[in-house]
Amino acid sequence: MSEAPVQEIRVDPDHFDVVTRDVVLVAQLESTFALCLYDAVLESGALVHLRVGPPGRVQDPELTDTTLSTDLLLLDRCFVELRKVEPRAQHWQAKVVGQVQDLPGARQRFDGVRSFLTAFLNDTNVKLVSCDTFVDHVQLLRFRPAMGYVRSEPLAAQRMGS
Repeated sequence: MSEAPVQEIRVDPDHFDVVTRDVVLVAQLESTFALCLYDAVLESGALVHLRVGPPGRVQDPELTDTTLSTDLLLLDRCFVELRKVEPRAQHWQAKVVGQVQDLPGARQRFDGVRSFLTAFLNDTNVKLVSCDTFVDHVQLLRFRPAMGYVRSEPLAAQRMGS
């Protein structure tokens, strides 16, 4: 007897989704990154889908206060909701997956966002397990918080700049 398929929930850029049951969170990464949060013991988790930069300006290496404050607000809201729905969780871990254009400014911007994110996770006592960056191809990310499973694959039909 085969197992029933696990429900998939799409998470758009500048949004997050917190779950307490076994589902797969899905995000299309195109000049964006996904912060995948999960508890190593419990089934709860979240996916925060953030832009590397403002649309049309991802090659600009300067991170503005507005961009960082918007990201920080979204991260804070996600963590408040996570701790509310799963107060027993004590073993939070994170995996970051990003897709960036193959342009020097875009990579610098992503490095800045990654540094900001690493510091944020440090401050919130979340262990960063991995951080992967993909260049050129748009990525389809699937994250199953109940298992801490993250998989990303290129969408070959959608190549950056074409």
